[in-house]
Amino acid sequence: MNTLLSILTYLTAINSALPFLRPNHRLVALVLWPFKLVAGALSPILALMSILGALRGLRLRDGKLTGAGIIGALLAGRYIHLVTREHSAFASAFGPDWPYRIPANIKPLMLSRRWFPVMNIPEDYAWQPNIVYGQNPETGESLIADIWQPRSGMQRTGLAVIYVHGGAWRLGEKDMGTRAFFKRLASQGHVIMDIEYTITPTTPLDWMVQDVKRAILWMKKYAGNYGVSPQRIVLIGGSAGGHLSLLAAYTPNLPEFQPDDQDEETAVRGVVAFYPPVDLRALYDQTQVSYGQLFSSNRPSVADRGNIAGMHLIGMAPRDESGRYVPYLAHVVGGSPDELPEAYRLLSPNTHIGPHCPPTLLLQGLDDFFQVAPGARQLYESLRRAGITSILVEYPHTQHAFDIILPRVSPVAQSAVYDVERFLALMV
Repeated sequence: MNTLLSILTYLTAINSALPFLRPNHRLVALVLWPFKLVAGALSPILALMSILGALRGLRLRDGKLTGAGIIGALLAGRYIHLVTREHSAFASAFGPDWPYRIPANIKPLMLSRRWFPVMNIPEDYAWQPNIVYGQNPETGESLIADIWQPRSGMQRTGLAVIYVHGGAWRLGEKDMGTRAFFKRLASQGHVIMDIEYTITPTTPLDWMVQDVKRAILWMKKYAGNYGVSPQRIVLIGGSAGGHLSLLAAYTPNLPEFQPDDQDEETAVRGVVAFYPPVDLRALYDQTQVSYGQLFSSNRPSVADRGNIAGMHLIGMAPRDESGRYVPYLAHVVGGSPDELPEAYRLLSPNTHIGPHCPPTLLLQGLDDFFQVAPGARQLYESLRRAGITSILVEYPHTQHAFDIILPRVSPVAQSAVYDVERFLALMV
């Protein structure tokens, strides 16, 4: 038993250190990505286990065991502190009196602090799965969404959230690690529309934006049925969904993205994006530099074959008709930036920044495996220069997809929920 406890203490210390590791080799980074995600989410449990291990070491007078436990506890505690510390971004964007602008009926329903050992999940909601909100014009397949809303008799805020899932424009679906988040928002009086949209290779990227706008038009059309104001719709998305949300929010009524030649208003009240790609040309160049032969060689080296195998796991190593590996973004967009420069410009949210853009909340992990953190900061700075109310919250030592991994216990996921709840309350 003592041996087992010692092993667990050493393993706990190692896992507590994982969020702080920054490997340069892309294959190592890819392999560690899910482990770092889970280690960050479980940091409170790792801290507790490390403390118990240190106490055990003291009792046994085992210096190594005690040291491992102390180091593990310090590392896990440091991570929790860094990702849950207070910031002044809301005061900078909305003014120092911003807390007093939150409706009094919503304030007690929001998280009172950035992290709890277990985040409370209220049960004051109703769920309607698989509502049809449109059709893909190419395939004729129905576009479906789940509706989360306050239970009957509850006071409603009049605000609707349209959530766009991530998945590199190729994977993913609705109801993917978001239930705790949606239940909290519904319990505060908001209505949530969790959509599925047509993904590549079935549809091109610009049509995905049209699907998001179909959801906007549907919610505006049926707003009265859900106690929603058509002027209070906020888009939220993660990764590729964050990109689509920003693009839809920043291009109201732009003909290239308007679905089915409709002329109805598609403007929204605000947009929230978790770790979004914002400049597709820059993302293409970063990907090429990072993976080199992964995308260009028909006979990759042994190391590159490992990279390719890993990328297959996340659906990002496509081949052309001849069997050659092609750049992933070229596969999604339809060609390289040199071949389709206007498409890359049009499909990048940072192209469309202007006075028409709605208030924006950007949530970004600084150790993001997909290297989108610099783009989020550049977008934020461009929005501020354009006079747009915008907030950028950066979480140190935090990876891509941090918000959907064990959100009830994850300090960084809860910290993000804390910020989103307040942003939405200010949009009411």
